[in-house]
Amino acid sequence: MSCSPKDYTLLIAEKPKAAKKIVEAFSKYQQCNKGKAYYWIVRWNGSPVVIASAVGHLFDLNGKSGFPVFEAEWRPIYEINKKAYYTKKYYDLLRWLSSNAKQFINACDYDIEGSVIGYMIIKTFGDLRKAKRMKYSTLTKQEIITAIGDLQPLDIYMVEAGIARHLVDWIWGINVSRALMKAVKSATSKRIILSAGRVQSPSLIQIIKNDIDRSLFVPLPYFKIRVKLDLGKEIYAYLDQDFENKEEAKSVARRIKKEELKVEEVKQADVRIPRPVPFNLGDLQVESGRFFGFSPYKTERLAEELYLNGMISYPRTNSQKIPPSINVGEIIRGLREGPLKKYVQVFDSIVAEGPRIRQGQRDDPAHPAIYPTGYFTRVSKDAYRLYDLIVRRFLASASLDAIVRKQDILLRFANGYTLSVGVQSVIEKGWTLIYPRDLKSEDLFNVKKGDKVGVLGVNVVMYTTKPSVGLSRISLLKWMEESKIGTEATRGKIIETLFLRKYVKLKGGYIIPTTLGLTVGEVLDYYFRDLTSVKMTSEMESELELIKYGKKNKDDVIKEVKERISKQVEGFAEKEVGEKIAKGLGLIQYKKCAYCDLEVEKDGLCKYHRMALAQLEKIKIIWEDRSAISEEEAIKRIAKLKTTGKLIKDIIENKWKDDVRHAR
Repeated sequence: MSCSPKDYTLLIAEKPKAAKKIVEAFSKYQQCNKGKAYYWIVRWNGSPVVIASAVGHLFDLNGKSGFPVFEAEWRPIYEINKKAYYTKKYYDLLRWLSSNAKQFINACDYDIEGSVIGYMIIKTFGDLRKAKRMKYSTLTKQEIITAIGDLQPLDIYMVEAGIARHLVDWIWGINVSRALMKAVKSATSKRIILSAGRVQSPSLIQIIKNDIDRSLFVPLPYFKIRVKLDLGKEIYAYLDQDFENKEEAKSVARRIKKEELKVEEVKQADVRIPRPVPFNLGDLQVESGRFFGFSPYKTERLAEELYLNGMISYPRTNSQKIPPSINVGEIIRGLREGPLKKYVQVFDSIVAEGPRIRQGQRDDPAHPAIYPTGYFTRVSKDAYRLYDLIVRRFLASASLDAIVRKQDILLRFANGYTLSVGVQSVIEKGWTLIYPRDLKSEDLFNVKKGDKVGVLGVNVVMYTTKPSVGLSRISLLKWMEESKIGTEATRGKIIETLFLRKYVKLKGGYIIPTTLGLTVGEVLDYYFRDLTSVKMTSEMESELELIKYGKKNKDDVIKEVKERISKQVEGFAEKEVGEKIAKGLGLIQYKKCAYCDLEVEKDGLCKYHRMALAQLEKIKIIWEDRSAISEEEAIKRIAKLKTTGKLIKDIIENKWKDDVRHAR
């Protein structure tokens, strides 16, 4: 075959590695190059097909300088971003190949981004009237050959949804970011790069709210009565009632010591613990974070590595379902020959009648849940760890449920107080032999209703209330999913962008805002609340999703966004915003709080430390009332507790001195 074929079809892959996998699905091919970019020629049904690749997006939106700005055009990405100059050789190659192509196939990833990437290339260099769409979920030979033999019309609704998303995000980000930068320049005469984002900003605001809530938290005491029982063996159980007041708890403890205790009820049943459903990207990100500490973005990158190596199906999916068209038995046979055959051997020992996938609730019209293809090749160490997890989850989802025998015993004292004991014994481990899950197994108690139970001791134990859970990368991802902002393909990167902008940092495994992040987040929440609310962002996601299904017009959605943003950014409080952010950046002088870098509001304290002082004044009285200890002792105990918020501890360690306190 010549490297200059005629009357050929141009097949466009999203990335070079995907192009090479598609090429290898054919028995014969010829590799060619133009400059430093490669392309390949194969024959399909007797006609030449030229296979070439992009390298992700070759075009991006660009608009005029100034503020506000609502019009943008698609330009080669290397013209907009110097760091993307490496894309030029792919741009030049595809332009050259398109000039002589008689037909076009968009074989980029079958998702919104892939649809837009291929569409923009064909629209710019070729002829959309001669274009088809190729759909596949794995880069295996069988699926590639099937897909090229079953080409579809261009997925125009998907393209329009993608273009709308890009435009909406660009208009939102460029205008709010420029509003912030214009305000800072007005206040300081300095040009400082700041950024805001349609999904990034509400996520930052959520981080701030979570951190402030935890930082202002003061644990409150409460009391539980612990009873040492003789149920054939010595065990501890707690009275079913908690007490706010220590003296009341002590009084009840004294009374029940003298009371007879009997078994009121014994419930025993075998309970199934369902096998897990197959992974979608969000579930995979959560589990890889739990087992390996991988960030959501790292998980996505590693999953893409596995996909491009043909080892798993397309990972950017929301589906938890594997359709009947996928031959699960054949995949398992392939896994038997690979490095993880030990899991298949365990699977075979559990399942006698063949695999039965447990389907989840979530679906994705573009791709099934993530599954291994049965093909294996060498990959990076971390990618292999992720592959191991995906294989185990897949086999577990096709395995059998675990079964435990649960025993719940209700005990009642003569004066009416009750306590409960629950134990379980594992009957069938099922899928837990394959996928990590710790099933506690204990001996059941030999008791029946009416039996007397010996009380070996009673004592009162003080506990304290817990703060809300801090946000990790994984829990922030879950919050974004639950709030329906962002997509499975964008959430991980958005979280990393917050770190890149130095709006947030990690402390003790939790994400907290920096002074800059806190300042920017406060400004966005106060001055641009309509644009940064979770409700508005979620509604916009729904609008964009409707475009994908042809139920909403792209231009109408974009027009609505322009109107919303125009109302918010025109005439905003530029002077106030500029001064506030400039203080957060340390660009202008201001009086700092005694304990942090924020501006003093009153009495030498910022608004948050003032809130902490007021909170402590209120809570210490509750401590005195509940636990019958002095104010001084209450403050000491609060200071020692790990769950006490940072702002509260600042006040205790510094402000809680007689001379300062009385000065108030």
